[in-house]
Order: sequence, then structure tokens, then C-alpha cells
Amino acid sequence: MYLKHPYPNYSAAERRAIFPAELARYRFLGLEPFLKDARLIDVGCGTGHRVMPMAQHFGVREYVGFDHSTTSLDVARALAAELQFPNARFAEGDLFALPYPDDSFDVVISQGVLHHTSDPLRGFKELVRICKPNGFVATYLYNKWNHWRHNLQKQRVDRVAGADVERRFDVAYELYGTRPLTEMSPADIAGFYDQYCHPHKSDHTVGETLGWFDAEGLQNWGSYPPLGFKDFLAMAQFRGRKANEYPGFHTRIAAAIVRLAMAAPEVSAGSPPFRFPTVFHQLSWQLIYAIQGSRGKYSGGPALCGRKVR
Repeated sequence: MYLKHPYPNYSAAERRAIFPAELARYRFLGLEPFLKDARLIDVGCGTGHRVMPMAQHFGVREYVGFDHSTTSLDVARALAAELQFPNARFAEGDLFALPYPDDSFDVVISQGVLHHTSDPLRGFKELVRICKPNGFVATYLYNKWNHWRHNLQKQRVDRVAGADVERRFDVAYELYGTRPLTEMSPADIAGFYDQYCHPHKSDHTVGETLGWFDAEGLQNWGSYPPLGFKDFLAMAQFRGRKANEYPGFHTRIAAAIVRLAMAAPEVSAGSPPFRFPTVFHQLSWQLIYAIQGSRGKYSGGPALCGRKVR
């Protein structure tokens, strides 16, 4: 599917629109101070439209975009040329057999990838293997509590459309499309394919992923959005302070959260490693994701980052 429909596929304006949220992501994952001169690999980079601009912004020594879709990598190469980013390298291959020695990278990132594989934990272990001691592994997985209604929608599409990707798109658009195709940008269309037409995915809880961290010798380092309530408020205020430079918001809910946060007393963010989320925090966020998921909301859930300590 990603050979035919590379994802994501943002315009320059769309990349700018998400830029302040991405700045917040790297601050609250705890990665911001460690990216300059780092060797970073983006496993399952797709088109590189999310991580590569941030790697350039923070001054990494080398960005490696690794993916199985040659078409997506072609788009990523074009983006590197557009950004005039000479530190970008690209490789095609299998994330279950990453062609790098142990302890190769300072930062290993994999966003929205492992849950599309047959064995996410095995893939996660590969990420940890190629991470240097005291380096960082950051990953984002679909959240089980958030996806309950979306899963029902996806199952309906699969039953009606079968395995054909284009038929899945037609059926999903008929059932769940909200705008005329002529009003959807290439990024919107690529996102719709990613949402409803993929052949396989799994969903995971926060506790499950943190259990992987513990088993593989990773110290919890940070999350985005932050799982601590004070840090979440600090994150929203951080975004609010960027509003003059970046006035648009990705969603109306994000804009409303920032407005409420800016009306509250200013709080200072913690510093990495951020506090380990308690059971109360985890359960609270799972409830929030479940409520959010009642709308069929897709792809909610936190990105998590850990530091390799053994």
C-alpha cells in the first residue's frame, strides 16, 4: 500500500503547521538537549516528513531514513533536496533485520510503524539493539483504548471491501468520508489510506509499552503528550507561547486546550528524565483515550522515549 500511497505527504505549509507541535514533542520526549551532533535513525521513516525536518532543525550529525517502501524513500530524498539537508541518508530494508551493528546510533526513532508488523516486540528489540548505551529509543504505537470504535469501523470496511486496497478506500470514503475528495489535500488522502486501507495493525496500552522498556533495559525518559498532568499543562503553555510565530493549530481541540492552559497560572516544565507515570496517571489517560476514541478518532496515544541504561 505504501508503495502506491506514500505517507505522510505534507506540503510545505502543512509541515509548518505541525512544526510547533513537533518542537513540543522533542522537548517532552526529553530528546531536545541530545540531538545536536547525534547520529539518528528513523526506522520506518516513510516519506521522512515528520522526523527529518526536526532532525535538521536540531542539528543532528547524520539522519538515516530507513524504510521498506522504495516509493516513500524517493519522496524522502526529494524532501531532503528541498530542505537542502546534506546530512540525510536513506536505506531500504527489513526492520526485523536492521543492517547495522549493535550500539550504532545515539537516537533511534520509530513512529507509527511497529504496530503494522507481525511481531512488534521483536521489532522493538531491534531498535534497542542498534541504540548506543546511554542513547535513546523513542516509539509511537496505536493505543488500544483509543482505537475501540475505529477498529469497528475498520472491520466493517474489511468485511465489505475484502483485501483490495483501492476497494477499501472507496468503501471507507463512502462510509466515513466527511469532505469531497476535491477538497482533500494529498496529505489528507494519504492519511485516509493509512487509516482505513492498511492490511494489519495491533493496538497497545501505555503500561504494556513501558513494560517493554523495563524488560529491554530502558529508563523511562519522557512522553508526548506528557503523561504527567503538570507537564501536560507546561506543554500546552509552551505551544501557546509559540502562537505568535505559529498561529495555526492542527485541530480545534488542540487550540481549545492551549487557550485554557494560557488562562491558568504559568507552570515550569520538569526536565528529563520526566517522572515515571503512576498507575493513576496511566489509568486516567486510558480513560481520556477511550472517550476520545468514541468519536472514531484515529491514532491517539502517546509517544514514549527511553534511555538505554543496560
